[in-house]
Amino acid sequence: MIIVTLLMCLLLFVCICFGIGQVVWIYLDAKERGDRLKVVWALFAVFPIFMPYLLPLPLIVYLLISRSYASSCPTCNEKIRPDYVTCPRCGQHLKEKCLNCGRSIEKSWNYCPSCSKEL
Repeated sequence: MIIVTLLMCLLLFVCICFGIGQVVWIYLDAKERGDRLKVVWALFAVFPIFMPYLLPLPLIVYLLISRSYASSCPTCNEKIRPDYVTCPRCGQHLKEKCLNCGRSIEKSWNYCPSCSKEL
């Protein structure tokens, strides 16, 4: 009976430590990325500490949403998606277009991956 109680206490301690660590990590990551909603993200991660079966949910949601914008504009630091050709905020030209098919291409490519035209 004592072993079961000790295991339950250990499990509860691990869940609380993981939950607090998750809140801190989400807040610091959002702050580093310049997210205006860093406090909201941290508060979102607090609630599952009291429901351990939901504990990984805020981390998963945060990672999916925050990583949907993979990079930022070199001029104005606006979050941009990989498929953007120009920045929606400042109009900075981010990628070249294939003259044959019009799809985005990288400057270092020799061939367009969409239409196989030599660049």
